[in-house]
Amino acid sequence: MLTKLIFGLVLILSMGVVSAQGVVETTECAEEPYGYVTLCGYITLPQNYENPDAGDVAIYYVQIKSPNPTPQLDPLVYLVGGPGSSGSQILLSSFQAYLRPFAEDRDIIVIDQRGTGYSTPSLYCQEAIYRLGDILQSTADTHATVVLDILTECHTRLSEKGIQFETFNSQSNAQDIVNVLLSLGYDQWNLVGVSYGSRLALTMMRDYPQYLRSVILDSVYPLQADLYFDSYYSGERSLSVLFEACANDLKCNTLYPDLETVFHNVYNRLNENPIIVGFNQSRLGALQIELSGYRLYDWIFSWLYSVDSIRTIPKLIYQLDAEQVGYSVQMGTTYESSLILLSLGMHYTVQCQEEYPSNNARDYASIIESFPYLDGYLRYPVEGMDTVGQLCALWQAKAMTGIANAPVKSDVPTLLLTGNFDPITPPAYADLANETLSMSYNYVLPHVGHGVLRSESCAVDIALAFIDTPYTEPDITCIAETLPINFDD
Repeated sequence: MLTKLIFGLVLILSMGVVSAQGVVETTECAEEPYGYVTLCGYITLPQNYENPDAGDVAIYYVQIKSPNPTPQLDPLVYLVGGPGSSGSQILLSSFQAYLRPFAEDRDIIVIDQRGTGYSTPSLYCQEAIYRLGDILQSTADTHATVVLDILTECHTRLSEKGIQFETFNSQSNAQDIVNVLLSLGYDQWNLVGVSYGSRLALTMMRDYPQYLRSVILDSVYPLQADLYFDSYYSGERSLSVLFEACANDLKCNTLYPDLETVFHNVYNRLNENPIIVGFNQSRLGALQIELSGYRLYDWIFSWLYSVDSIRTIPKLIYQLDAEQVGYSVQMGTTYESSLILLSLGMHYTVQCQEEYPSNNARDYASIIESFPYLDGYLRYPVEGMDTVGQLCALWQAKAMTGIANAPVKSDVPTLLLTGNFDPITPPAYADLANETLSMSYNYVLPHVGHGVLRSESCAVDIALAFIDTPYTEPDITCIAETLPINFDD
């Protein structure tokens, strides 16, 4: 049951500050960490900050109170990635993995960004859930068009609900977060932004630096990056890191010699003669999965995010070379199925406003020249060269240029963390963001992928030291002591 409380609160409107009324509704928490006092609720804010009378959004928050009787007054605010992920839905795993130590001294605030999680209106594409079987059974030739068709159905439904797509972007997200935190009684805070959450944190550093005590950027996504284009180069860089790590590891190189050559042989063979695999999915039943080289590349790209899956890749490649496909198909379909948990409407609304318009002259020919075997793969995903234009024309979100894609200049103390295996936000992205940050510390963790804090306790120790004294360079001796990936045998 919701309890409505009306508070006078300061709302940030159109990059300025004006007095307004906000509606705070407390509610039972959907998820809360065991043993911690946790408060949850909704805060009603304008859907369009330039026209506050044109509808509302209700932003869901989770406030985890520090057990310390005299906590620091500035909380840690957790900004998740995507765009389109829900902070509340991954709260327990994130808290267990790395947020818990921060709660010893300060409150933890988790916010479902507009369009995601329990915030309303929702931009989830339920059509993707209903048609998951179509996605999983799509082929190399049909995958992009099947997904585009599903997203078209979703956009039509959301349009009929009156969603103002142009208001769902990083700038509005940043304004929401500031208003939520002010309404909860905080006047300064620390940010930890992961992946897209780091882009959102950078947006807040640009627009609202006065509220920020410190910022942690994990798997850095700078505003000036061209993710849709760079990701092909980033993926190839990450694969090279994997092949080199295996070659330099005695066990991996003994079990899986010449891994790069074997991978390319498997990739080419599966594209020439895709394997049709019968697979029983728990909810959908019997499916026929086409395993092409393009699909395999997409799966391996996703597996490079996590240490737990990175360690299995050499074994999986060799299994596929022997036409043992069962475990790869299980892992790959699990990955594809997990994408429907993302608020795809929010994801593509943000990306088609901020990412796609950032470059109108993407030179895909240069990618093919550098990596000829990716020629066909460039057309496989819905964000590929043949369909991304259709996707963003469909979504009809207002293109944002200028500061939306400009480097962020800031003197807010900032810690940048990157995993060396990361296939989507490589170390070069952190270097790019760091160029215009005057009070920053930038480190690469050598044996992890995407989401450094979740993957490496050394990174958590560095972040804890940083947030304690953000103007003092943290001790990073633990980086040299981190253990290489223990590849599966």
